[in-house]
Amino acid sequence: MKIAMMSRWNATCGISAHAELVGREWVKKHNLTVFAPTLESAKDWHHNPIEKEDEEFVIRGYEQPESIGKTGWIDERLWKEDYDVLVIQGLELLPIPALLDAFPKIEAKKVLVWHAGKLPEYEDLYKLNFDAIACFDSRFKKILNEKYPEERIHIIPFPCRMVVKGDKKRAREELGIPGGKTILCSFGKEPLYAYTDYLWLANELKEKYDLKYFVLRSYGDTPPESEFLEVRCCRPPYEGIYQYLHASDVFLWAKRETDYIVVSSTVCQCLGALTPIVAPDVRHVEQMDKEIVKYKNRGDLKDKVIRLIEEEEFKKEVLKHAEQYVRKNSAGKSAENFISLFEDILILTKNKAF
Repeated sequence: MKIAMMSRWNATCGISAHAELVGREWVKKHNLTVFAPTLESAKDWHHNPIEKEDEEFVIRGYEQPESIGKTGWIDERLWKEDYDVLVIQGLELLPIPALLDAFPKIEAKKVLVWHAGKLPEYEDLYKLNFDAIACFDSRFKKILNEKYPEERIHIIPFPCRMVVKGDKKRAREELGIPGGKTILCSFGKEPLYAYTDYLWLANELKEKYDLKYFVLRSYGDTPPESEFLEVRCCRPPYEGIYQYLHASDVFLWAKRETDYIVVSSTVCQCLGALTPIVAPDVRHVEQMDKEIVKYKNRGDLKDKVIRLIEEEEFKKEVLKHAEQYVRKNSAGKSAENFISLFEDILILTKNKAF
């Protein structure tokens, strides 16, 4: 199958994460071309390029507009090449006026992967006619029913990065992390106030354990370093993130609450490292249960992290559910679900032609 995909790529955001996870599965068996935004145009807070070169099947093929409804350039190969399917990720971040002009020229079947946590108010967005819309769970489907026919909406859960069991000793040696310490780790670009619970926690536990808290920052301010806190400024690909997770005893995921429907791409990508994930009880993880450890307040946070450090059975139980979740929602299964959807659309079109 010949697939084109318009999406962010090799960047630190959920849209890019989803596209990469399914796209790298598709390219194993199919002909994939990714049309990604030019790096000069994709300058918003969410889009930080990771330290990795684009693959040969990636074209920096459109300009991301400054705001929804603004236009921009699109590479003409999107409609001049003979694709079977066009997949669009994160429609609200694309040059919609230019897409409206291009859509009649694109013969490929069109599939939208919906990421937005609320319906954009820009009505021209809904003039783009898609053969199918894929979303991550019933919460998204409920809001999409307001704009699209129910029979076109399909639930395909956000994919997980594969299970990779690491060697803690080796990971620590390669990263220059002390071998005998209790290691807590966080990464991301959330504002520093999203880390306040974890900075408090590390300060609370530093007397109880020989502890080191590593914070990887790709963007923004950094917390002040201390004897128990080390900050590393970097944007490694997920292979590098997994190395830090394998070196750690607990991954402390920092996130602010939101009013929107949302799925945590970070949690989905990190579960497969099989390092316990501790998370605030926010909407990003409201669909998750025993796969991660949620906390409601600082006392709850401290108690649960101590249990993860000291109670091996509790830790094993959390990781058992994490591994089950990853295998159920693997990138391979997600990619195959999309291929099945594409095939159904193509067959339906062929049958209508007769």
